[in-house]
Amino acid sequence: MITLQIDNVSVTVPEGTTLLEAAQRIGIWIPTLCHHEALTPYGGCRLCIVEVQEGATTRIVSSCTYRAQNGVHVSTCSDTIVALRKGILTLLLAEVPQSPVLQELAELLGVEHSSTFAPRNDLCIACGRCIRACREIVGVQAIDFAFRGYKRVAASPFFERSEDCIGCGTCVAVCPTGAIRLHDIPAGARVELSDGRQVEGPVRVIENWKVSFPFKRCSKCGEPFAPQVQLEYFTKQAHLPADFFDVCRECRQ
Repeated sequence: MITLQIDNVSVTVPEGTTLLEAAQRIGIWIPTLCHHEALTPYGGCRLCIVEVQEGATTRIVSSCTYRAQNGVHVSTCSDTIVALRKGILTLLLAEVPQSPVLQELAELLGVEHSSTFAPRNDLCIACGRCIRACREIVGVQAIDFAFRGYKRVAASPFFERSEDCIGCGTCVAVCPTGAIRLHDIPAGARVELSDGRQVEGPVRVIENWKVSFPFKRCSKCGEPFAPQVQLEYFTKQAHLPADFFDVCRECRQ
């Protein structure tokens, strides 16, 4: 076990615990955007930075990736940390001022939006959650980062239709800003997407990855219930019988 001090509060945690996890155990809030408990720590957004003092040495680390060590003293809200976090959030807010989650964090941290350059026209903050979830949870590599710096964004390969996407929506579930646009279009409905494409339901569309997936209909009730390609992928991965997903969950009960 590891014993350390976080904001002058002693905490004992198992070896391998991150500073973020240790702080959460004792109710200390540390802001973060790229972190998700189901994913490998990434340390990309840098909002979770803290000061770590080891003897006479003090350094700034990302709490979601730094493992707790015996005897260290951690400060989560020193003047230096607060100033750095405000600077990071100011830049993020300048890029995506319309993001509710950034607006909420700005209010909590006392950051005002003031920018001299044009904001992005989407909600992506390049936190990488969707990319890591696609690889680590689903097991495919349908998306990745494109461009660098200010223009960096999660995208499908060459901004064309992602051939590896199965339409599961995991990327949507983990996105902290709502940047990924998923639509489940019911049977008989016909809509025009933001890129001008016309689609008719029942179908699932993820606009960001330029994909659309017809829904499978239940063999008992006849209702569409999930993208066909998603069910085929799960059937193969889990070594299920070929007809396992012929009926929907409601009819299976």
